[in-house]
Amino acid sequence: MADAGVTGVVAKLGELAAAEATALLRVDPEIRALRRKLAYLQALVRGADRQRRGRASELLLLWLRETREVAFEIFVRHGLSNQISKINERIDELNQNKETYQIESSPSEIWSSSSVEADPDWYEDKYVMGSRQDEFETLKNRIMNKEGNISHRAVISILGERGIGKTTLAKKLYNDPDIMKHFEVHAWVCLPPHIRFRDYVEIMYMQVSSQIPEAPGDDEITDKELKLSQNLQNRTYLVVLDGLISISDWNSLFDVLPDTNGSRILLTTHLNVKEINHIDPQIAPMELPYLDMKHGEKLFCQRVFGAKEPPQIYWSKGYYEKVHNISTGLPLAIAVLAGVLRSKVIPMEWDDVFEQLESNGQPKPVRSIWSLAFDDLPHYLKSCFLYFASVSENVILYPDRLVRLWIAEGFVVPKKAETLEDVGFDYLKELVSRGLVQVMEKDAGGCIKLVSIHNLLHAFMESEAQDSSFLEIHHHANVANPNAVRRLAIQNYVDAYVYIPDAFPKLRSLLCDFAEDQRSSSSVGELQPQSLWGNLAELCSRACSISENVGSNTLHGLHFLQGSRFLRVIDLNGLKMQKLPDEIGSIIHLRYLGIRNSNLEELPSSMYKLDNLQTLDVRRTNVGRTVDEFWEIEALRHVLAEKMLLPNCLVPLNNLMTLSGVVPSDLWDEKKCPLNNMIYLRSLSLSGISARHTITLSAALRKMEFLAYLNLSGEVLPSNMFTTTSMRRLQVLILYGKLEGINDLLGDRYVLPNLTILHLNKLELSQQFVDKLALLPCLAEMELSVVSFSETTMFFHDGFLSLTKLKLKEVSTIQELVIGKGAMSMLSILAMYDCDSLNTLKVLNGLEHLQEVAIYKMPGIIDNIKLEDEKLFDKIKRLTTPMMVTDRGVVPGHFVRRAGILHEQRITVASESCFSSMEDAGTGAWIKSSSE
Repeated sequence: MADAGVTGVVAKLGELAAAEATALLRVDPEIRALRRKLAYLQALVRGADRQRRGRASELLLLWLRETREVAFEIFVRHGLSNQISKINERIDELNQNKETYQIESSPSEIWSSSSVEADPDWYEDKYVMGSRQDEFETLKNRIMNKEGNISHRAVISILGERGIGKTTLAKKLYNDPDIMKHFEVHAWVCLPPHIRFRDYVEIMYMQVSSQIPEAPGDDEITDKELKLSQNLQNRTYLVVLDGLISISDWNSLFDVLPDTNGSRILLTTHLNVKEINHIDPQIAPMELPYLDMKHGEKLFCQRVFGAKEPPQIYWSKGYYEKVHNISTGLPLAIAVLAGVLRSKVIPMEWDDVFEQLESNGQPKPVRSIWSLAFDDLPHYLKSCFLYFASVSENVILYPDRLVRLWIAEGFVVPKKAETLEDVGFDYLKELVSRGLVQVMEKDAGGCIKLVSIHNLLHAFMESEAQDSSFLEIHHHANVANPNAVRRLAIQNYVDAYVYIPDAFPKLRSLLCDFAEDQRSSSSVGELQPQSLWGNLAELCSRACSISENVGSNTLHGLHFLQGSRFLRVIDLNGLKMQKLPDEIGSIIHLRYLGIRNSNLEELPSSMYKLDNLQTLDVRRTNVGRTVDEFWEIEALRHVLAEKMLLPNCLVPLNNLMTLSGVVPSDLWDEKKCPLNNMIYLRSLSLSGISARHTITLSAALRKMEFLAYLNLSGEVLPSNMFTTTSMRRLQVLILYGKLEGINDLLGDRYVLPNLTILHLNKLELSQQFVDKLALLPCLAEMELSVVSFSETTMFFHDGFLSLTKLKLKEVSTIQELVIGKGAMSMLSILAMYDCDSLNTLKVLNGLEHLQEVAIYKMPGIIDNIKLEDEKLFDKIKRLTTPMMVTDRGVVPGHFVRRAGILHEQRITVASESCFSSMEDAGTGAWIKSSSE
């Protein structure tokens, strides 16, 4: 990892020189000398990094550590012109020490690593339906009891080591349409090893309660275990417990789940048969084997060649036999090795790769594949990949936020005609194409929405990040040497105690994710220690210089900032604090400030001094405004809040791409509208709109030719986004409120050629308006919620040719819904909720792709469908709540680590990954899930 640091320094020297051009005129020869020395060091430390993972000598490790220190010194020296000579002297000393002590370090070999094109098909684990087809069918039969020989609540276990594909198979089962319709209640609970048992119960309760309406008196019961048990009583349920590592956790969870006949618990674990044999003696566990040669080669070829036929030389040289011997048939190892080989020229470079993975003709351990894959990464991807170690294992990440952090860290190299966000997403796609990052969910447009890292790779990254001094990760250990820490990650472990000193002179990044207690409680006095060692509440208190008396009402914030003036990234999730210290304005290098899910009420007046700030993220806080001068920071790229006042600004913010969670000022008019200075926005989320804002907002929208995501909420909204040519790039449109002048637009052509997702709420619709929407060529998801309709029959005559998901909720006056022969040919999910008058559904074209019909509180229409269309009736999923709709299928088990907010509640939210803008509305937290 040291080579990434040295390479980064070489690239940054030009940037730093430009910043201090006048001062450096006299030291230009020394800068050139420094560049040359660092280039030589880069070749040496690459080889040393590889030796470090083997049996490197202590002298080599010491030399490598000192080399890193010198490289990073260049970053943190302010007034570089005065330090160049000293740095050159230190490098000379390093080279002299290498000769004096005969430290052996071989220069790194040259790898022809090139960018690889991502194939969307790789986002699906298709091998399951091939190699695991027999296991899939066997487990499906057991879950649905097709043989009729299971008369109890069965526990069905999937066993196998990490990387074998247990979770992937379980997801296929969980999302199977037949299984979805078979059970009344579904829940997926990942079992990360570092949270309390009560958190497991909370996760399960949130998912189950979202599917079951509250009964009278439910709010009087505070015991979540009791409420969970009562909610599941007398209902058939399917609960997936993913990643079991503790039998004690199993015994406790099993005790909470009621013994309801017909229900199923699906368990994935790497524990062995003997350890779990008592769980359900009547059902034999399914132990997944390694892939055999046939199915392993199918996976490998699909990852390397895609849909193309492998070249003849691949067959003639018997390459897959070597792959199989090295990977042992472990699916994860096959995918990662395929990612390395895909970037190589066949056949010579393939032979070089295999030589690296063999010793004396015998394959090295499988873990050597992870090291090789990391070494093979271009330098700009190594730091990005290691950054995944900054969060705990078993997490799912929003790529939008991840890319913003990469940019703030300086990992993303600008490219001509591309935004930094676009380049960052290219980096992410390359990691996906190499098999190092898994795509967990895509949006309706097929773009990456959620990503994850497998546990085995996460363990490798965590070790690599710490060994290379890239990142300090703390759970239970104290920070031993604050003077050397550059990046510090405090992860969400429950009973950790870490004393954080008051000053980190070299700290560049602070990344913290705190316990849920911190987010859900409304006052500090509610925090209670969980053990003799103290809980994470104490960690937060210590880390941020909060009073040591956790019950105190006095909150002190982030005092260590005074001694950490080189910070670029501050990202704190769940911290108990009401305000930031005014010293924040003196951290002039700060690029990313995220304080989410906290009590934060105000931002200090010194915020306007942060001239380099790119991202401000204060979602799930009480921040209502900031000083007007803040909106003159020209470096701003992303501002995400809840309901922050947006005043007028006088400076063109040409870099601003994301503006989320803001409300307009009463002083807006056509000449004093801040949006006129934000014409390069890609994502806009604005609420509190009234009639006095519509003319101003309408004029501003006509200037926003790059807008891809638009979310407007208010009493009256402008309607010109349907017809103005500036909206040609719009992909997601979410509207809450009455559209002004919509009838005047009915004669015009709607210009939204790229619109993929459309959510309309609290609107007044006409049949003519629906017919206009039918012509939108790319519309894949449409939701009509709490809308009134001008007629009693809503007719989808034709069109909607790309639509896959349709939801109708509380659509008043409509009595009949008709889907014509030429309409919605690709529809897969139809959901209808609380449409009281709707009692007839006529489908005239068969809807051959339809997988699920979700109906809630509409018994009349169910009876009608049963009489009129038996085929359609078989696809009905009876729901007890409207929460489980379009999001339920793709990635099970997400839960936002914030009390009371479910991943399944993201019905009105679309991904912005295609255009690298705002994240999942209202969340933005890391999401836990298994990554097996």
